[in-house]
Amino acid sequence: MYINKVQIAGDYVLVSNYTWRLFGAPHRRRNPKTKETPKAMSDYNRKKRAEKLWLLMILNFDKGYHVTLDYPKGKKPATYEEAEKNLKKFLYAMSRKLKPERAFKYIAITERGKKKAALHHHLIMEGDPFLLKEATELWGRHMKISPMYEEGAYEDLAAYFCKIETKEEQTKGLSKYHRSRNLEKPIERTRIVALKLKDDPVVPKGYDLMEDTVRIGFNEHVGIRYQKYMIKKKPEKPKKPVFGFKQKGEQKGRSKFQVMEDVKKFLKGAISDYRDLHPRKNKKPSKAKTGLGKILHRWCPK
Repeated sequence: MYINKVQIAGDYVLVSNYTWRLFGAPHRRRNPKTKETPKAMSDYNRKKRAEKLWLLMILNFDKGYHVTLDYPKGKKPATYEEAEKNLKKFLYAMSRKLKPERAFKYIAITERGKKKAALHHHLIMEGDPFLLKEATELWGRHMKISPMYEEGAYEDLAAYFCKIETKEEQTKGLSKYHRSRNLEKPIERTRIVALKLKDDPVVPKGYDLMEDTVRIGFNEHVGIRYQKYMIKKKPEKPKKPVFGFKQKGEQKGRSKFQVMEDVKKFLKGAISDYRDLHPRKNKKPSKAKTGLGKILHRWCPK
């Protein structure tokens, strides 16, 4: 028996399978925290936050931009609080500027560099050149822009956002990032499977397995066996159009029944025109037993 959790983010699906285990006493609240969180558990919690952020990036920022907001010489903030204030002002100004026409989606974080300890910001936004133009007008030219096209870039960037080595909140064990409220959330489905957990990932029909995302092992701190992997929906193949007469503005192929109906209408019209041009006096049309005559009399009786 194991628990199967599925998180759907557009064409991507994150599958999590882990064995069953009960924690704590039933119908009782958790006791208040008195001890420091162990390193193994804090690493596990950070991975969970990075996983959640990864799905948000995939779902909301398809082929988006990763923008680094820097400061000119002599104008860099001295404290983390001042840098956070500048970032909030920028995000608020962008939202107000775009609000009448569209909503501004973003994920942003403030970071201190390792070498020079200079404060700067990282921003994820939609891949629209218009947004870059508006952001440049508000922030200035001290921006580094890199498009996010590769699938692995989202996972690496989410892990980078959630690491605590270069964040001011590392004393709390948590890296704080800002995100807009209008981000779409992935759909979650959880069920209990009364079968043995298989060793290899199960990929349903119509999906491809992303090999780099497969994680299989045993969590010694929690005491459960886990299995995680990402699958991607295959692109739909274009349907071949059925032979027949296409109407104006029609793109999709039609069924055989519709094609035969068009053939009947065409042949009936051709036969009626021929009979009007060549009338026969007191003679019935002969029914040919072979060739085109058989087809015409079979499908287009007078």
